[in-house]
Amino acid sequence: MTVTLKKTFKIGIVEDSTVISLTLNDMVEHFGYSVCGPFSNAGDAMEKFIKDPPDLILMDIVIKGSMDGISLAHEINRRLQIPIIYLTGHSDQAKLDRARITAPLGYIIKPFDPKQLQITLDMAVRKIETDKKLVLYQKKLEEMVNEKTFELRHEIERRKEIESSLISQNVKLSKLNKELRLKNQQIMAKSLKIFQKDQMLKKLTKALIDKKNQYKDLFDKDLLSLVRSLQNHLEEHMLDEFEIRFSDIYYGFNERLLNAFPGLTPNEVRLCDLIKMNFTTKDISNLTLRSVKSIEIARYRLRKKLGVGNFVDLATFLSNF
Repeated sequence: MTVTLKKTFKIGIVEDSTVISLTLNDMVEHFGYSVCGPFSNAGDAMEKFIKDPPDLILMDIVIKGSMDGISLAHEINRRLQIPIIYLTGHSDQAKLDRARITAPLGYIIKPFDPKQLQITLDMAVRKIETDKKLVLYQKKLEEMVNEKTFELRHEIERRKEIESSLISQNVKLSKLNKELRLKNQQIMAKSLKIFQKDQMLKKLTKALIDKKNQYKDLFDKDLLSLVRSLQNHLEEHMLDEFEIRFSDIYYGFNERLLNAFPGLTPNEVRLCDLIKMNFTTKDISNLTLRSVKSIEIARYRLRKKLGVGNFVDLATFLSNF
């Protein structure tokens, strides 16, 4: 420890013997420490220590006045927490037991040797400085722990909020999926119902045409044209109804599909709509009044345009849009 560091370390002296107190004062300053005191009684010492507390106190066990050194040490421990080294020329066991309760750093027996005093003080100073560093280190650790604890709590709260939000979104998503399935069922039921009506009209028209050759006088061009117009109208109405309901469920699908594949024709887009809804080739054939073979050819050409191989499910591919 350098003299510069020692000068910043202050040692208080409480000793009622004038000769010993002056000797201690000179030695402590000679060792490179600054001195607070000396004081011959507890009152003066306590008053000064409160105003200007030293780093270490050399305390005589027996001092003048109503309060001895041990009682003063108790008060200092209670109010100031300053480390103490006792000075004593007595070996009274009762006093030593009282002194031990105050947890002193050590004892210096009178008459003391200057070299022994220096060694004792240097060791005490090192311990005090080490304890201060440990306290600072512990305080730093506590601050770090508190900071990390705060961050952890904040992170836990943030994760709880995210989890709550995800749960809420999952509930909404589940509700939307139910609505989507319901609408999907409605559109399929509606499409099939229209298809059944269309099939009935188709059969009726075919039956009328078959009877034409048997009852030529009952049929004229206007009547046949009227039947065909009615059939076409119903077929177009079915497709229009389908497209409206499909757009309600799969909003923006056709636009996204055309942005990715602008070369698709309207019929190919409609075919994609039906495939996306998991309609089979036979279902599509019945709905569009086209042969199964023609639908298979249309699906093959659609795969070529979309760049989809035979081992990739078209409905799965279209679910990405």
